[in-house]
This record gives sequence, structure tokens and C-alpha cells, in this order.
Amino acid sequence: MLANITLNNFRRYEQAMFRFHPRMTVLIGENGKGKTTILDAVAIMLGTYFQGSGIATGQGPIKKNDARLLAIEKGDQLFLEPQKQVYLAAEATIRDNTVRWRRDIGDRGGKARDIVAIGSQDRDKISKGETLDLPLYLYYGSGRLWDIHRDVTPDGPGSQLDAYRFCLDPKSDQRAFERWFTRLSLAEIQKKKSFQSLKAVKEAVIRCIPDATDFYHDVERKQAMILLEEGPIPFNNLSDGYRNMVAMVADIAHRASRLNPHMEEDAPRSTRGVVLIDEIDLHLHPKWQRQVVADLQDAFPQIQFIATTHSPFIVQSLEPGQVIDLHQSAAIEDMVNTPEGKAAPGAPDPYVGRSIEDIVEDLMGIDLPQRSERYQAMYDAANKYYEVLRQAQNADEEEKARLKTELDRLSAPFSDDVAYYAFLETERAAVGLEPSSRKQRRCDR
Repeated sequence: MLANITLNNFRRYEQAMFRFHPRMTVLIGENGKGKTTILDAVAIMLGTYFQGSGIATGQGPIKKNDARLLAIEKGDQLFLEPQKQVYLAAEATIRDNTVRWRRDIGDRGGKARDIVAIGSQDRDKISKGETLDLPLYLYYGSGRLWDIHRDVTPDGPGSQLDAYRFCLDPKSDQRAFERWFTRLSLAEIQKKKSFQSLKAVKEAVIRCIPDATDFYHDVERKQAMILLEEGPIPFNNLSDGYRNMVAMVADIAHRASRLNPHMEEDAPRSTRGVVLIDEIDLHLHPKWQRQVVADLQDAFPQIQFIATTHSPFIVQSLEPGQVIDLHQSAAIEDMVNTPEGKAAPGAPDPYVGRSIEDIVEDLMGIDLPQRSERYQAMYDAANKYYEVLRQAQNADEEEKARLKTELDRLSAPFSDDVAYYAFLETERAAVGLEPSSRKQRRCDR
């Protein structure tokens, strides 16, 4: 379990420390606030476990272009100066032991010997055929539906550690799962016996996909099928929301089963690890967004999830302590300055028990979410329109001409709403101002 991570001069962060919930942490904030940066930082730190392994996990050290850039103006020129002291530090519990490590820009794990040694020892034991509970580390980026690794591992048995292939790469490695699922499904038929690893994957998918009752490889169609209320549907024919969730859940479950085959059908529910998900609400209907967090925690109770979202429905479904809010810069300062990088003990959790309107308005900064943006613009324009009309009642001809131009500007964006536009024109006539010209109305349209 990852307890916390510190970012120092890493990309947009000068200094920040984030503490994670043991089961689910969701990062919220506007675009550009640094949500994905935090996931990338965590992926780099988790990748230290594989240092020296030669496994293509998709992660490496901190790079030069990860250094925070300080904007400096000199005269009429702007300079972006990369900062020094670029590092990440983390604390985690691994097999009941607390491990702390640090990665500096360009290093090879010299300040992370403990976790590097754990990874090396684990791989040595596996290579000798010993049984060991291996941790699962995964990263699903926001482009996972279309950004897919095309090269797949050869058919046939491979190393147990092959389950880590591209595990920390935001790209999807869906093709590798499809090969594995096909191979074991055919072997199950040939050997006329049930494989516990396939059963584990099916149960995980059924737990997380609404109305799903089965998930299997169709030999005749040569592809994965999911059985829903409306009947069997090929995986490739599913909507984006369904494909996103089925692919992700199946991948987590199958990797857990490959890493820990001794757990048999309990592998998805017993494997420990950390899974990163950028935009956990990707392509999901709001009804599904309200239950996806609970479904994932139910299917993988020992996995620690760290995710990002823009969905108030996701936020509403969370438990106390499961939100890190990046909307307010003060929140990051609090994380750095409080002893454990979290809010003071006893402070009420502002994210629990809130309505969707409260979350959207108070936490996500959207005024009057009950109204559409256009409706609010019409309301604001009408108020301003009346203000201008009041000014026109006692204005001279020159001032009225100026106010007429102002009224034309206010009403122009809404000329397609005939009733609203006619109402404004009527109010205008009531104070003796000419209506907008036909030419102006044609331009408005």
C-alpha cells in the first residue's frame, strides 16, 4: 500500500506531498491542475520495484524535461528556467514492512535500495520456482481505449513475470490479455477441465459490469463475448463505456491470476497492489459512475486504487478521506504543512453526504449548476438590458444613441430565441427607444 508521495520541482509542483487512502483515492481538479502529473509520479516510484529487471514496464527514471520550469521576465523577454533539486519521495507498506525511497532526476535507484532489493529478491525466488505473493502494479491512461500496444507476446507459456509487461505504461496492453484468454479457453476445452484463472476473470467482470451474467471466448467467432440481458455481445461490438470497463477489469483480474496462480480463483480478490486510473469515469453513464468505485473495490478488495475524475457522481460515491482536491491551491499547502500531509484531525470531510449540485457548485466552482450556461447568459443579459433601459429614460438623444448600440449588443446573441428577443424589443419600445434594425436582426441570425 502506498502511504504518500512527495513531489519536489517535478513538473508543475514546486513542493507538494499527497497522502493516499488505503483503498481508493480520487484526485479532482480542473484541466491543467496536475492530476495526471501525480499519477505519473506514482508510476515512476512504483517502477523502482522493477529496477534492473529488464522487464518492459513502460516506466523509467525522472527525465530532464520533468524539471519544473520557472518563468522569469527580464526586460521584454520571457525565460523558462529548469529548476534543480528535482526528486520524488514515497512511503509504502510492503508485506507489513514500511519502506521509504527517493528518486532523483536521472538516477538509477541509488536512493531506493530497499525497494530495489525487494524486487530483485522476488524475481530470484520466482526464477527458482518458489511460490510468492507478488504485488500488482498497473497504470491505465485516459487514452486506453484507442492507445493500445500492437505488439503482443508469442502464444504459449512464458515467464510468470511476463504479467508485468507494460504494467506501468498508460497505453493499454489489451491484446496480450486477448491472447492469454483465447489460449486458456481453448486449453480448457481440449483438456476438458475448468481453469480457475479463467473463472477468476469471469467473476471479476460479472461483479463490475451491470447486467453481465457470463464472459467467455467464443470458439466459432474467435473473440471474447459478454452475456448481457439483451443476449451475447462480441467485445468489439460493445459501446465505449462497456469496452473500457470490461477491458480494464479483465486485465486487472488476468494479471493477478498470472502473477499469483497459487491463489487460484481467489487471485483477483487476494492480490495486493496499486492500480492507477486516469479518468475513472471515462465514457460511463452517470448511473454507472455512481457505482463503479464500489464495484472495483468489491472485485479487488486488496488493491489500492488511485484515480482522477471530473465527475461529481464519482465524488458523491466516495467515503471520507478518499478525495484529494486540487481545485484550491491552499489544499496543496495544507498537505505540505500539516504533520502527516492531510487535513487536521477532527475536521469535517467536505465531500461526504453532499448533493450533486453542492459538489458541482462548491467544490468544482460552477455557479448555479441548475441552469444551463446559455440560460444563465440570457438571465444576465436581461438584467443588464433592464439596467440600460433605466438609464435611457432620462437620457438625451446622444446618450440614447449610445444606449441603443449597447442594447443591440446585449440582445444579439439571443435573436434565435423568438419569444425572448421579442420580449426585449417590447420592453425597449416602452421607453421610447427604436427597435434594432432589420439589417441588424439579419446579421444576428
